[in-house]
Amino acid sequence: MFHATFKSLLPKLAFLLAPALLAQSGPMPPPPLMLFVREEVKPGHGAGHAATESAWTRALVKGKSKDNYLGMSALTGPSEAWFIMGYASYADWESKQNEFDKNEALKAEVDKIALQDGDHLSGTRTMLGALRKDLSYGPPVEIGKMRYMRIRTFRVKQGQGKAFEEGVKMALAGYGKSGYQASFAFYEIAAGTGSPTYLVLRPLKSLGELDGMAAADKAFQEALGEEGQKAMQKVFTDTVNVVENQLFAFSPKLSFPGPGMIASDPGFWTVKPPKGAK
Repeated sequence: MFHATFKSLLPKLAFLLAPALLAQSGPMPPPPLMLFVREEVKPGHGAGHAATESAWTRALVKGKSKDNYLGMSALTGPSEAWFIMGYASYADWESKQNEFDKNEALKAEVDKIALQDGDHLSGTRTMLGALRKDLSYGPPVEIGKMRYMRIRTFRVKQGQGKAFEEGVKMALAGYGKSGYQASFAFYEIAAGTGSPTYLVLRPLKSLGELDGMAAADKAFQEALGEEGQKAMQKVFTDTVNVVENQLFAFSPKLSFPGPGMIASDPGFWTVKPPKGAK
């Protein structure tokens, strides 16, 4: 993992809770800013990549870093690892990067691990997203009890951002009317990729939750009604270039969880260091 710095934007990913909130357990709202780091892992290098990520975590613990993150590995799509970090504001993000820059011992250790990590990667990308509360849905979740993440990426046609958002609001009305049982956070990408781009994050306790999607979607369509379905379909046809769906599994070995997340499920999030590890 390349530590994401404010100055260089070197890639890395973590999740839905700001580091300041990770000291708490229980359901928490998604943060105003989210840093997404996508690492493309070479085929056959999954175990080696996990080992260097674990070394990264041990270095951050030793350096008393407070910049926690959540890592996850792809179950579908390309061979990738994603890491997500939440921040309360741009100033909060900058503050965390300044803390890292001042810790010379930690920087030296991270630089050494980054060289090893790079051997397992074919590419990286960092994206910064701003939470769109008006496009999000459902109650806060206790992310430490979640095990999977579905990420849906919308790449919208130029000049069609506002029209696309109106289509999303039509869908939200249908979700509410049908009693759709889910929570998802909607992020508009501010930097790091072509725009307009939106990422929709839906955490899952179990993949079994997806088994009920057919019935839920039927209720959603009925709530929209025939005319509503036609109107929403037209909006998305007119405004969206590409939609991508990916499933990820949370990985304790790829994560640097805070006390609150660990407290949610110590048996899952606590990783024992390998023998001989410092």
